[in-house]
Amino acid sequence: MAGALAILFAASLLALHGSSADCEDEVPEGSTNLEKRVAVLEFQLRRLFGGKLMQSRRSCSDWLADGFLTSRHYIVDPDGLRGVPEFQVWCDMTVSPPIAMFHHDQEDRTLINGFEEPGKYHLKISYAISRSQMKALMKMSGPCSQHIKYECHGALIRNEDSNTAYSWWFADGQEVKSYWPGGNAQVGGCECYKTKSCNGGKKCNCNVNDIAWREDSGDVTDKEALPVTGFRLGDSGDGAEKAFITIGPLKCQN
Repeated sequence: MAGALAILFAASLLALHGSSADCEDEVPEGSTNLEKRVAVLEFQLRRLFGGKLMQSRRSCSDWLADGFLTSRHYIVDPDGLRGVPEFQVWCDMTVSPPIAMFHHDQEDRTLINGFEEPGKYHLKISYAISRSQMKALMKMSGPCSQHIKYECHGALIRNEDSNTAYSWWFADGQEVKSYWPGGNAQVGGCECYKTKSCNGGKKCNCNVNDIAWREDSGDVTDKEALPVTGFRLGDSGDGAEKAFITIGPLKCQN
């Protein structure tokens, strides 16, 4: 009996989703009722199959709604049975809505020293799950962000006189030299440039390039630019030149 019901529910899911994944493009945005019906059918199908399928939910909020109040790793499946494989994500249940956090292997404050040429130091960021899994969760989430803190001591980001980038970053695998995390993609610079508050009238505080500790930090909030996947850093090879970089986890309201 359970097998027959499982087939019935599976057929219902196919009817709702369409005969192929391409049909998703035909569903207008904001089809909340359809999404809820699909979620209910998938949950019932998971109950019939039992086992591992019952260990996942679509989001941190779904886990919270089911009475799981502790902040920890949970298994999520944001795009359902026909999407990417389910995966673990850290859910911060102390805030509302909960925050899903993607941690990586470069979250410690890292010293950059002895790399003078532009982009000489290559910092690669590895996440525990795949890009497609992160993108699936971001698509089903509210606002997402990733915080970058860059502390510089005579280590500039860009020589504005020669328009030479010494340090840049990678947004979802794509090289970005036109602006620094927290800055504006259209006008360039760092976060301070958006309010014209950078030291020395520059586009970034670090571009003053004096022997004093300065900072250019900010949040990447454009989902198309997330996750941050790496940095190329330079101008830390002479005398007292050095820098520290701290890369936070990717966070999404989920």
